[in-house]
Amino acid sequence: MNDKAMSSHAAAEQGITGHTRIVGLLGGDVRYSLSLRLHNEAFTSLGLDWVYLPLPVQAGDETRLVDAIRGMRAMGFVGANVTMPFKESVIPHLDEITPSAHRIGAVNTIRIDASGRLIGGNTDAIGFISDLSANEISLPGRPVVILGAGGAARAVAFGLAERGCGPMIIANRTSQRADRLCEDLARYFPTQRVTVTPWPMRADTIDPGALIINCTPVGMHNVRTPTGAASPWPVRFTPDQVVVDLVYAPLVTPMLAAARADGARALTGLGMLIQQAALSFAWWTNEAPPVREMRAALEEA
Repeated sequence: MNDKAMSSHAAAEQGITGHTRIVGLLGGDVRYSLSLRLHNEAFTSLGLDWVYLPLPVQAGDETRLVDAIRGMRAMGFVGANVTMPFKESVIPHLDEITPSAHRIGAVNTIRIDASGRLIGGNTDAIGFISDLSANEISLPGRPVVILGAGGAARAVAFGLAERGCGPMIIANRTSQRADRLCEDLARYFPTQRVTVTPWPMRADTIDPGALIINCTPVGMHNVRTPTGAASPWPVRFTPDQVVVDLVYAPLVTPMLAAARADGARALTGLGMLIQQAALSFAWWTNEAPPVREMRAALEEA
């Protein structure tokens, strides 16, 4: 069954009516996203006449991004999630953003109010921290290494800085975005130690007890580094490190497989996905999210 047929099949199962309220996922490649299963299962479990649809937009095409945003408003969408690569570039095209999204500089959730105003928010930061808390990962003073400097990395960095993490290293292939993130963190957290380093990193720059987070798409299906590596991490892990890969398709990425083989603790991206999705769900619907059903839908998928 192709992608279009699968979407039609899902819509039929969802019981689409003339009153169905619509939200979706705006991104460059949303074919493998589990968010569709996650949210549609949540709507069904609460008996809500809502549907969550894929909204693919070609990466790098600003005109189509603007058209997509205007289209959501024109067609009466209630909102959308935003994923790579549009979490930053979507901001100028919204009517308003929340204080947290403004501070982070990235939007992953849009709500369209009754007057048609598009309001951008960010549920990634608190979603990430909530998942760490659920897994009993201690943060105060803990050294952090963040791979990437895009929208997801910004949310992770701000969330960790707010919780008093230790020295932070941001590793990115190009320095411009990483330098900007470093400057923005310094504006809000002047005592936070942040270092920008080129990728790939050297082993002797990494604390043996660090929290390491992959915020890049490397490891997602056929996405590789410019050198052809399937993992963005070029060195061995240590047993006291905690490794989180925000990529969740495949569930166990090459980076997580290597972390487990080296004895480090490895966390998949599903926990953050559920936590941030639950917050988005509540913002759109004003209903308590059925987290248990959302988790069950992911485990089944």
